[in-house]
Amino acid sequence: MIPNEVINRILDKTDIVEIISSYVPLKKGGQNFKACCPFHKEKTPSFMVSPGKQIFHCFGCAAGGNVISFLMKHERMDFIEAITMLADKAGITVPRTGVTGKTKNTLADKLYGVNNLACNHYQENLAKEYSKVAGGYLIRRGITERMIKHFRLGFARDSWQGLINYCTAKGIELGMLEKAGLILGNAEGGNWYDRFRNRIIFPIFDLRNRAMGFGGRVLDDSLPKYINSPETYIYTKGRHLYGLNFSKEYIKKQNYAIIVEGYLDLIIPYQNDIRNIVATLGTALTLDQIGMLKRFTKNVIMVYDSDKAGEGATLRGLDLLIEQDMNVRIAVLPKGSDPDSFVRKEGKAGFMKILKESKDLFDYKLGTLTAKFKKDQPHSKARIVAEMLPTLSRIKNAVLKSGYLKKMAEELALDEDSIRTELKKVKPVYARDYLGPRDVENKKSVNQAELALLSMALEDAKFLRKIEEELGFEKIQDRHISTVMGKIDELRKKGKKITVSHLMSCFEDGKIEEIISEATSVAQTIKDKNKVLDDCFRYIKRDNLKKALNNIQSKIKEAEKASDTSKVTRLMSEYNELIKGFGK
Repeated sequence: MIPNEVINRILDKTDIVEIISSYVPLKKGGQNFKACCPFHKEKTPSFMVSPGKQIFHCFGCAAGGNVISFLMKHERMDFIEAITMLADKAGITVPRTGVTGKTKNTLADKLYGVNNLACNHYQENLAKEYSKVAGGYLIRRGITERMIKHFRLGFARDSWQGLINYCTAKGIELGMLEKAGLILGNAEGGNWYDRFRNRIIFPIFDLRNRAMGFGGRVLDDSLPKYINSPETYIYTKGRHLYGLNFSKEYIKKQNYAIIVEGYLDLIIPYQNDIRNIVATLGTALTLDQIGMLKRFTKNVIMVYDSDKAGEGATLRGLDLLIEQDMNVRIAVLPKGSDPDSFVRKEGKAGFMKILKESKDLFDYKLGTLTAKFKKDQPHSKARIVAEMLPTLSRIKNAVLKSGYLKKMAEELALDEDSIRTELKKVKPVYARDYLGPRDVENKKSVNQAELALLSMALEDAKFLRKIEEELGFEKIQDRHISTVMGKIDELRKKGKKITVSHLMSCFEDGKIEEIISEATSVAQTIKDKNKVLDDCFRYIKRDNLKKALNNIQSKIKEAEKASDTSKVTRLMSEYNELIKGFGK
């Protein structure tokens, strides 16, 4: 656990506007800043950042919180990663008091534990006699024993239940192995078997060096060459970069990252002292992966395979990188080469030469397209322009964009004005358009009267006392709002300083952060607070009374069905007493 005093000190030394503006272009609007929400697709800005309250809130999707929760939502960080990043920036040392209380995510902890156990098992296999074939394969690929240990490479034996037997002997349930994606089978029939068999194993780690998943490669040319862990509670393929846990410090130091495709494309250069390198795990580059990289640098060199698939992956990744304001260059390998084979043949010096000769995005994409289409024919020129403009439209620097347009006009022998005319027809496709449904939570309606009470309680202790006297926190139906009021009361009684940002850090529930940020926004719209307070009390009391009456009615019907006359009489008496309250 990190002491609350330290968290509050970090929050006090952090400017939420500065942090969020490094990810989202903010514009001043009165006392606050606004932008299009990074958490859902929209055309009109509804995302607000308050420098006074040090919080953010979206009126469209209800996302809200302080700077910690923004980093957790936007950058897919966990709490410790977000706090550590902000502490480093603020120059504050983060002490740990030891874990107490309930673990925040017991399922995640169990899955990380199971994966680590599997990782150990695969490593032990590789070290034993029966895996000489696997070890020989790695030696032939030029991987040293030091790198095998560094990346915790392993071997899955050609056995249907090798891992199952190893883990169950240590008390691990089959259900947990299935949740980790390590076994397959039928729960009803009990026919379980290992997912990875007779393969070299590449563990995939998060930034805290925890094993999330695995990749397995065959020892020969059989297919499929690779099989990978499925998506699990702790692992989503497109959200992570292989090797970033090992290379992040080198990336920060050298201020650029080399992006390659596969495991060996990373390990061999890394072994040759090229350490600022990450791999996309064979997928097209995603927004989540770019977001992870942006924590360490804004400069990247893409080095994908020289085949058509590699060329296509490079082109797909370009637009997203540009949209995220990254500086991109592309290194072109000789035909038939990949980073693994090229470095084994040419060494570090040869690879560094390729990097120095890397092309900027414009030259690479235009060169690729002109090689594909005949640029001396009008239709081909139109095709090239049509494919170039969506990329150029994403460039935010107007001078740079203008220079590229002029250069393209010269290369294709076209009138620059005609290209600019076509550029205006390009519909902007923002990074938000790539977000899936998981990025937008359904906005669940909150009782507006209770929300208004919370907004006033956040502003002044006297309103909190009135709420307690008139209603009592237990009469608040929304459990999130009643929890927040209880916490405010607790902190005030202890004489603690309360700010909205500090209050948010007291809770692990993201929904509570959203409600606090929404309540803070509501407070700005209330003019006559005393009148609104009375109106809210009246509404909440009547609403609670109505629910109580409905509850008694249901009980009366049940008693009538059971022919319980005495119970019906008693409930009717209670009902008649309660209904008198509607006249008050």
